[in-house]
Amino acid sequence: MRWSLTQLKKFSNESIAVNEKIQFKEITDRKDVLSINETSVEGEMHVGSRRIGINLTIDTVVNMLDSRTSENIEVPLHIESYEEFDEEAEETDELDENVHPVTHTLDLEPVVRELIVVNLPNVITKSDAVPAGGKNWSVMTEDELDDEEERKVDPRLSKLQSLLTESDNENKED
Repeated sequence: MRWSLTQLKKFSNESIAVNEKIQFKEITDRKDVLSINETSVEGEMHVGSRRIGINLTIDTVVNMLDSRTSENIEVPLHIESYEEFDEEAEETDELDENVHPVTHTLDLEPVVRELIVVNLPNVITKSDAVPAGGKNWSVMTEDELDDEEERKVDPRLSKLQSLLTESDNENKED
């Protein structure tokens, strides 16, 4: 997905169809992203006098870890974007996020990679159900938590607690 500017200038004021497949080995260093399937990139490139505009449609499936269960799940991505490449822009110029400077060759691969990474979900899970518990933990309501905290007695104060219960029993007898 790389074209030289001289090659593209031959199609000035015309449209060029883009239909490519890319296989990324790694897409990001995030630990929850396991792999990415073959990525389909389709679109239309409009070559102007100094700017090249591309309407992109990116389709892929990313294998990620479920945020709750750590199971492998497939996350389909469908991304539509309009990107511009400007010959006169410099790397140091402040440009819109979809405008990229280009010098000798137009390379879409870094742009496609960036669009995929930006559109990856931060948290993904198969089910919306909250798990009831696991090994050494459980989910409880705030009321249940308050009740449990009231029942717990600091071990250092357990003798005082026994004195309180004795005095309560004496008061009941009276």
